Amino acid sequence: MLNGVFKNLFFYLSKNRNFEKFIVSSRITKPLVNRFIAGYNLEDALKVLENLNQRGIRITIDYLGESVIDKQEVENTFLEYKNILSYISGNNSISVKLTSIGLDIDKNLTYDYLRQLVEVSNFIEIDMESSNYVDATIEIYKKIKTDYPTKKIALAIQSYLKRSIEDVNELIKYNPIIRLVKGAYKEPREIAYESKKEVDRKFIEIAEILLKNTQYTLIATHDEKIINHVKNLNIDKTKFEFQMLYGIKFELLLRLKDEGYNCGIYLPYGSQWYPYFMRRLAERPANVIFLLKNLFRK
Repeated sequence: MLNGVFKNLFFYLSKNRNFEKFIVSSRITKPLVNRFIAGYNLEDALKVLENLNQRGIRITIDYLGESVIDKQEVENTFLEYKNILSYISGNNSISVKLTSIGLDIDKNLTYDYLRQLVEVSNFIEIDMESSNYVDATIEIYKKIKTDYPTKKIALAIQSYLKRSIEDVNELIKYNPIIRLVKGAYKEPREIAYESKKEVDRKFIEIAEILLKNTQYTLIATHDEKIINHVKNLNIDKTKFEFQMLYGIKFELLLRLKDEGYNCGIYLPYGSQWYPYFMRRLAERPANVIFLLKNLFRK
């Protein structure tokens, strides 16, 4: 219930330009922003990546930005991702939002940019955005997996969408790597589960389908009940990875690493951090309380 209230509140605030200006410019909010964002340029992010790699943590880099409708900005984003790929190695990957490389402009342009990134990468994860983009994102994923069947290409699936089990059962035909998340966008109740209990139940149901029917799955959650459920399935540890967001429950991830599980961190950076940051606030009331305490202290 409380999570739903915060999601509604921060969905409203995320559209408020005055609140955005305050968050972006205020020194009060900077410590919380820095908790979730690994820097404002690639150099900053690579320093964090190197440190985490040394601790045995795989990294997925996300260059922040979405809903880009300017062709030059789309090209710049593509070039930034290409630049990232020239620096990272091993199992480290990038996470690409398709609207950041032109999905709102031209689907063919988006696919061409994605194809070029796949060709020079070891591992790419395609992020899932709001429900308006699910069909187009899945269509592009199917095509890229068909064209590059031996490449490591993951797709995010959101357990709070009512369609997701059907999508997963269809995607299994493509030997996918799925990054399973709960979902952080505000969606109408007709298409998305609203209660945490139902979202969690669907997450576990989808996870079990993936772990039994695919070669590798990214279990992206900080929920210890779900993590313990997955552990109790006694699935071969080489078949999945626990993935968490940068800045959240790092000690838990280290414990999982010590227990022999594959572990990863989703590492965002860049100047276009505001939408991502607002979704993190909406997800956890504790983040909001931290922010409000700092506001009142000032």
